[in-house]
Amino acid sequence: MDYNHYETNDFVADSYFNRWVKYPDKETNAFWQKWLEERPDKADILAEARSIVAFLNFSVEKASLEEQQEVKAKVMKQLRAGNPSGHQLNVTQRYLAMAATVSLLLIGAYLLWQFVLTQPYQTYTTGFGEWQSIRLPDSTVVKLNANSQLKYKKDWLAHQAREVWLEGEAFFEVVKKPHASDGRFIVHTQQLDVEVLGTTFNVQARHGETQVVLNTGKVKLHQTDPAYDQQDILLEPGEMATVRQHQLVKTQVNPQVYTSWKDNRLFFENESIRNVARRLEDLYGYEVKVAQPEWLDYTFTGSCPSDDISILLTAISESFHLKITLDDQQIRIEQHDNY
Repeated sequence: MDYNHYETNDFVADSYFNRWVKYPDKETNAFWQKWLEERPDKADILAEARSIVAFLNFSVEKASLEEQQEVKAKVMKQLRAGNPSGHQLNVTQRYLAMAATVSLLLIGAYLLWQFVLTQPYQTYTTGFGEWQSIRLPDSTVVKLNANSQLKYKKDWLAHQAREVWLEGEAFFEVVKKPHASDGRFIVHTQQLDVEVLGTTFNVQARHGETQVVLNTGKVKLHQTDPAYDQQDILLEPGEMATVRQHQLVKTQVNPQVYTSWKDNRLFFENESIRNVARRLEDLYGYEVKVAQPEWLDYTFTGSCPSDDISILLTAISESFHLKITLDDQQIRIEQHDNY
């Protein structure tokens, strides 16, 4: 992505920039720090965009993705309308523009809150270590994984597509509606729209990345970022699609590895300790501390009941001769005293 000609509103609308502001990690920090070193003239614009994204994200955690995007679009439209010529503003004009921006953002946050309160949505939320089975109005069954949220409109009409919005992870067993005028079932995430007619599949949307694994049937994937111009992607059973940094990659996988959680088991196949640690952080809220960074690249295969991760920790400890201790919400991986 070429950010050299981006202005404030472009950065605010960019998903990778949003990922950096909301969920910074080593990768995004390194990218944007390097970009700023190459484009120091954009420092003020980048700082302003960060403030806007952070503000729009403040106190709206209960709002769904589509609600946030709708209000954000309205605010940005008003911001662009405030300077239609696109000319450089002098200091006084810029100050007034920034004051107007803050006012608009306050109004936007208020409108967003009011919007959420008045919408006829049904919302299900799980905490760390919690799972929930949900039956939707059409009898579709959704198994919601830990630390996740599912939202949908309460009134589903026969002539409209069935739509849900997901943050986190869920497994879907979609009921076919062959006689409906619009039988589609659509799962919306921040990066993808997953469209199905009747099938079973798993969707995970975390850390600025969306992953779809298909068990049975067919699904069509449409990337929501307007900067992505590739055609829709069709998935066959046993395929996984991953969207990361505007790139969609399709691979062959063993679906059991990605869906075993719905049967109360965690299954890992040649998975790095780094990804195992992230899984434990996502599902249980544990903070994983590793004494030696190179251990994160070790690969592990195994499984355990999802309600007893001590079995998993013991297996990893014995496989790599490491000392692993679980203390409250922290897991520490250290060199074993006997090695």
